[in-house]
Amino acid sequence: MATISASWVDRLRSVLGEHDGTAASSDRSGPNTLTRVVVGIGTIVIGVIGLLSAPSEEYSGWGAVVTAVVSSTSLPVGIWICVTHRFRGRVVVAFVAWADVSITLCMLLKEDRLTAIGGTALFAVLTTLAVIATPLAACLTHMLYSTVVLAVIAVNAVLWQAASLWVIAAHTLTMLLVFLTPFVLLVHLGELRGQARQSLLDPLTGLLNRRGLEDALLRLAHRVDGDTTLLETVVVDVDDFKSVNDRWGHHVGDTVLTDLARHLTVVTAGRWVVARLGGDEFACTRVTDGPGAADELAASLTRVSMVAGYTMSAGAADVPLPDRSPAAVTEAMTAALRAADKRLYDSKSRKARGADDHARGHRGRRGDDANATG
Repeated sequence: MATISASWVDRLRSVLGEHDGTAASSDRSGPNTLTRVVVGIGTIVIGVIGLLSAPSEEYSGWGAVVTAVVSSTSLPVGIWICVTHRFRGRVVVAFVAWADVSITLCMLLKEDRLTAIGGTALFAVLTTLAVIATPLAACLTHMLYSTVVLAVIAVNAVLWQAASLWVIAAHTLTMLLVFLTPFVLLVHLGELRGQARQSLLDPLTGLLNRRGLEDALLRLAHRVDGDTTLLETVVVDVDDFKSVNDRWGHHVGDTVLTDLARHLTVVTAGRWVVARLGGDEFACTRVTDGPGAADELAASLTRVSMVAGYTMSAGAADVPLPDRSPAAVTEAMTAALRAADKRLYDSKSRKARGADDHARGHRGRRGDDANATG
């Protein structure tokens, strides 16, 4: 049972953006522009519907006045949501709370109690926004609140004998299903987003794969404000990695790769995007608006010994990023990886020549010692 509960929590967090470590909080970034405009227009439309309903036979006396006043507040709120960029975090939570109270007032004041049950469908519309853009606690609070209000309205309908008990029960159960529909749908969409995220990851190390690297760089490119933008890249691999698998087996090779992945993650400390390109080749990439430290990072990585004393080679390169379009980012990434890869193999060649020279020198000294002895 605990496993099932944990699974549902993970699904909820996946929907709310918490699954990948970016916990939903009152300070989280809000809905995108299109979603915000849709919410704003929807708020205005609901307000107009309330204003049109207030003078009808559905309301009377103070009920009509309160409904008209509450509905009129939806117009400026909806316009503000459409034009502002501050509709996020606590503001969204406050909006959901305000909308919950407004819907409750308008439904409780209806003369036709059976119609009021149907009107609670507005809570389901609000649930969609709550699931997308509010913390888990706020979303669940909204859902519990709307369910309680539905129950109160249903009991009220029974007491006032708005219809037979069976009709009221059928309407109430229908509304409960309507309440759940957006939530179940968005949980499913969250699972699909989770699967999409998994397709961007390397299964062995948990780092991004090449496709994930490209996706991350596209997002990073839009966060840099400088006129001169560079794509810095360091490509790393393990020296003589084939001998690891040949001598010790693939399980040791996997251990070396996961050790290297952890080391790269710690060394870059979130300043670089780390990815596994394939085999034993990794890349550390970042978008910057000025001269960076790719050469310094490459030099520091070559001085580190991995599991069983294996060392790394690294090559660094930076490529100008002319604009932030997907095509430009992809082209720059390809060019940077190619240039860094070339420098990586140049570094390996120098190491091999140095090792050969050292071996020849060592053999020469042994020969001189032998001649001297003779």
